[in-house]
Amino acid sequence: MTSAEISTAELWNHTVNRLREHFATKNIPEKLKEPSYNQALAEHICSLMYHLCYKDMKLYDQAITDFIDYSVEFLKLQLELEKTGSYLFSSYKEAHDNVYQNKEVMEKRYLNGLLLSQALWINHHTILNYFVQEFCRQATETGNVMEVPVGSGIFISEFTIRNTKWTAEAYDISPSSVAFAKKILQLKIPNNTITLIQKNIFDLSSENKYDAIICGELLEHLEDPEQLLRKLKSMLHPNGRLFLTTAIWAAAIDHIYLFKSAQEVRTMLQRYFKIEKELVLTVFSGKSPEEEKTPINYACILTPKL
Repeated sequence: MTSAEISTAELWNHTVNRLREHFATKNIPEKLKEPSYNQALAEHICSLMYHLCYKDMKLYDQAITDFIDYSVEFLKLQLELEKTGSYLFSSYKEAHDNVYQNKEVMEKRYLNGLLLSQALWINHHTILNYFVQEFCRQATETGNVMEVPVGSGIFISEFTIRNTKWTAEAYDISPSSVAFAKKILQLKIPNNTITLIQKNIFDLSSENKYDAIICGELLEHLEDPEQLLRKLKSMLHPNGRLFLTTAIWAAAIDHIYLFKSAQEVRTMLQRYFKIEKELVLTVFSGKSPEEEKTPINYACILTPKL
């Protein structure tokens, strides 16, 4: 395929065909046939990646390869988790030094893989849809929202597009994530006024209060996840809402805290918040979401306990 600009439909077909070529992703196209799958949103995400690649198909193909590598890495690390009962890293410093501050990791398979996973991993895609329908569309007319970590920037952009009268801030410890998210925001919202800064959440003042907070997959990246929950609660208005996701018994290069069940997560959350709604998705079929040591993607909407 040449670098001449192609249509969204052609890009989508090309992407799906590439997935079929590799053992780690060959089953993905079948999973995307579920009735609830939002192909229009998935095509939009692939188009974002295409534009990030300057509409160059060679670069886009490399981004797909990064996503495939991201998928292979998950499968390998998950096998190790099943054998050893522990994640690769046990300290935040290891993840910080080896991943978040490592451009070779972040600017290839990590961020490209993360963005494309919102289109191509059925659980990530389902959670993004859930976020749009249950959190973005249920917001009040005005308010202020914070996202931490910003990751690829897709969540804060989806919220802001649907809530144009809100002010928005986003933070991440990785300079690569901040740079990547800025590009996504510029593509999706060219004249956006979102504040986007490289900063650790624990360095933010708890005097800053928000009507909504987005916190995707950060709990499992910390040695003490309850410290994060206390911090988030301190920054949320009493009537505010928090959208939070985490991974349970699901490996990634930067996961540290190993949750073993959905109930373990609920018990921790309920010390600080009320669970308004939740979504519990098993990664592999044939397992109950309430079984221990089952790979799970967990999402919820929380309100602070008063």
